[in-house]
Amino acid sequence: MDFDDQDRAVTGQDTGWWHAAVSFPGGPGISPQAAQLLADALEGQRYFFLRKDGGLRLRTEQPSGALLDRLVADQVVTGWIAGTYEAETDAFGGPEGTDVAHTLWCADSPAALTETGTPGTRERAILLLSTLNRAAGLDPYEIGDVWAKFASTRPPVNLPTGPAREQAITAMRRLIRADGARRPDPEPGWAERVAAFETAGRHLRKLNASGQLTRGLRLVLAHQVIFAFNRSAVPVDQQAAAAWLIRQATFHQSESAAVSPLSTSPPAPSLTRMETTLNSATPDAAALREALVTTLVDGQLLHSGPVIAALRATERDRFLPGVDLRTAYVNDAISIKDDESGEMISCISAPSIVATQLEQLGAEPGHKVLEAGAATGYNAALLGRLVTPGGQVWTLDVDQDLVDGAAKNLAQAGVSNVNAVLGDGAEGLPQHAPFDRIQFTVGAGDVPVRILDQLAPGGRLVLPMRIRGSISRSFAFERDGDFWRTVSCEMATFVPLRKGVCDDIYTLVPHAGEGTVRLETFSEQDVDREAMRTILDQLQSKVFTGVKFRKGSPWEWLYLYLACVLPNGLSRMPGSRPGFDPHFGWGSMAALDGESLAYMTIREGEDEKGRFWEVGVIGHGPGGEALANQVAAEIVEWDRGWGNPAVTPGFRMAVGDARADLTAADQRFVIDKAYSRLVVDWKHRS
Repeated sequence: MDFDDQDRAVTGQDTGWWHAAVSFPGGPGISPQAAQLLADALEGQRYFFLRKDGGLRLRTEQPSGALLDRLVADQVVTGWIAGTYEAETDAFGGPEGTDVAHTLWCADSPAALTETGTPGTRERAILLLSTLNRAAGLDPYEIGDVWAKFASTRPPVNLPTGPAREQAITAMRRLIRADGARRPDPEPGWAERVAAFETAGRHLRKLNASGQLTRGLRLVLAHQVIFAFNRSAVPVDQQAAAAWLIRQATFHQSESAAVSPLSTSPPAPSLTRMETTLNSATPDAAALREALVTTLVDGQLLHSGPVIAALRATERDRFLPGVDLRTAYVNDAISIKDDESGEMISCISAPSIVATQLEQLGAEPGHKVLEAGAATGYNAALLGRLVTPGGQVWTLDVDQDLVDGAAKNLAQAGVSNVNAVLGDGAEGLPQHAPFDRIQFTVGAGDVPVRILDQLAPGGRLVLPMRIRGSISRSFAFERDGDFWRTVSCEMATFVPLRKGVCDDIYTLVPHAGEGTVRLETFSEQDVDREAMRTILDQLQSKVFTGVKFRKGSPWEWLYLYLACVLPNGLSRMPGSRPGFDPHFGWGSMAALDGESLAYMTIREGEDEKGRFWEVGVIGHGPGGEALANQVAAEIVEWDRGWGNPAVTPGFRMAVGDARADLTAADQRFVIDKAYSRLVVDWKHRS
């Protein structure tokens, strides 16, 4: 759909859509394999579809009979019948509203088709529809009314009663308030889908405000719900359950609800719970736990027998009272305490991170272990199993409520060799030292030097530490003479230390304009935080690097390189807003310099090797162009000298007087902090 310079709809002549009813082998529906082959065949042209009568109603901008004939010959399609497409113009608010619908459907249909048969389609649809409704300018109660109107078209629903029902409502409340653009590790194209729904919502809002919709905005949006669920192949009973839960989450707020229903913008916490309790069937905890462990093993995050056995035997759901069972076994972090602004300050880490750190730690029977960051007590319970028989674990936290909760969870789980204690993890517990292993499940900006003397000879410290800006890694340090060497180093981010001698203080700067963009800033960075509040409203300078990432290419080594060579490192910049073009669906990584900022973007292309994503940089502020060019030049330098596939670097660390003796051939890879020096031993590819 086109808009004029005042963002008003400009509707031209209807060129028509070619229409066919398509059937597929194997009975009603379309298999994931057939869906992928059809999507591949349609690539490069605009189309949308409706799932109906056991097949698809396909509408394409150009006639597609020859294409479908080839698919029939290949036995992907069993047959097709051409027909006439009659748009539901009145249902979508008239010609202008229907144009918005067509534009949205064409943007969403390729991904909706290829995700056929994959888990999470229901939750992805709800995230996208929540984006649409918020962008249309609706407040939470108006959004609840949209779902109520949709629910009136669905059959009655039976859901669990008692605690299970409340857990389902709580899970749905989190989902509809989440920022879809911040979904972690999304599949390719997710950012574009979110942007398409946001754009459609804004256009419908403008059409409604100018009186160009012939039907109420909420009725139009309710009709969009029907079509979005249809594209995602969500069964009708699950549609009805979703609508019921959203109505309850909206109109029957519990006193403990974390966000006021009057808020009109999505909350900041990261999206951690995609799977919600929408079905009446009670899940089996043992089966969910086994499936999670299998996933971690298959993903090569779990290797050692003792850690695998501990994760199989420890009931994670026991350490998450009030959280529904399916959510307890989703591979993501779960917040257990937020600050007054809604930011997470304590959580139970994602199982993949838990597994990674336990593999790094190498705890053995008989070991004495200190853990900084008790949270729910789950990780301490795993440690308790790993050091049995004969071992002992102390777990620290700075909040009495967290210590009490962890102690209660540990007692109810029958864990007898773990002590939950109030204290500062950076101070440690010298009265119980020495420890064979010390593990931090909270992040640090520097090495808490006081705990180093609490390690026994041959001991190991696992510490998630920021390198510079937002870039952090989980280090497994062992003493090496006057220095410390890493036996393992993995990319990881944790909530920071607080209330102690080694607090990692950061300031989250929200953008003052439209959208949900926020910028992480840290005390060591030279940045004008006030200027950052409106930085995206300033003129931009865009430069592309020629550096290509392909499917499966890791970003962690580029991030590490830029964190080392840029004076202020890189900062996370999550969120979405009009005109913000990040390189991931959740947001982007940004370089900072005083009043200027430059963030990473991408553009898609294809060459003889296949599809790629070229890295670019967008600068804002008085020095934005120069900063964007600087970052782009460093990206090119990284690609030339290190690049993907990268040689894995090593790390060395020193504290006290030994810092002066810890050197590197390339001074750019020496990171000096208040208490420590970190050296990245990274060989040039040439």
